[in-house]
Amino acid sequence: MSSHLHQRNAVMPILFFKIILKTNLKILKIPNKFALKYGSGLSNPVFLKPPDGTRWKVCLSKKDDQVWFEKGWKEFTQNYSLDHGCLVLFKYEGTTSSQFDVIIIDDSALEIDYSSYNGNDDDDVSVQIVKEIHPYKKNKETMRGEKNVTTSLSLNWPREPRAREEANKFVSNNPFFTVLIKPSHITQYLLSIPGLEGYVDKEVKYVKLENGDRSWPVKMLSCSKTPSNRFLSAGWNLFAQENELKPGDVCIFELVNMQDLVFKVHVFAAHHA
Repeated sequence: MSSHLHQRNAVMPILFFKIILKTNLKILKIPNKFALKYGSGLSNPVFLKPPDGTRWKVCLSKKDDQVWFEKGWKEFTQNYSLDHGCLVLFKYEGTTSSQFDVIIIDDSALEIDYSSYNGNDDDDVSVQIVKEIHPYKKNKETMRGEKNVTTSLSLNWPREPRAREEANKFVSNNPFFTVLIKPSHITQYLLSIPGLEGYVDKEVKYVKLENGDRSWPVKMLSCSKTPSNRFLSAGWNLFAQENELKPGDVCIFELVNMQDLVFKVHVFAAHHA
């Protein structure tokens, strides 16, 4: 009881940061001073909330007066490709839900572009996100009256409601993934996409993007730091410009030719006012 009273009387919010090292990618120790003052008032699990609106469930491990982020922390670091030299800022408001707002700074000292991390729908994503995803899948299967239509061939499941809606309506016998276009996707000459594991090997390759009766060669990169993601690089910006892509557009990339790596791109334009 006294710890909760002390917590309510403290000046909120409380801020602390942790520098990411190779040794804390799987388990992270909360600063001793914070743990001593507020550790007993934390619920278990806690939730991490980045600016992209997702909530990541992380279980605590407590021993004496020390507290660690344990189960769920590894999935969080993997999704946002945290590595040695990154910095994570935690803000704690003292709420009963024990939520931490987090901001991630990469090793270039800039805040990351959260939209580049799509949270691929695989076994490694947060339990919290999986719970959000599954009702859509079940509804889709029920509506169609059959299973394994499209959903099993979707290589990601976007978090943004509009992109999720387009992915949910899309019907294909081919693998596909969905991207909501953000300003950074157009200005940074780079697009983060799922890893395409099981469909494309790890080598750097050129793929072909088709829209209408035209096609564009685009270089596809792999990155050892983010094995669950790949990147469209050289040629992507030209494709975006010539197809007049704008922030808010939804693109579905359908792999129509696996041997030649041809993606048919379906563009669903944003409804600009």
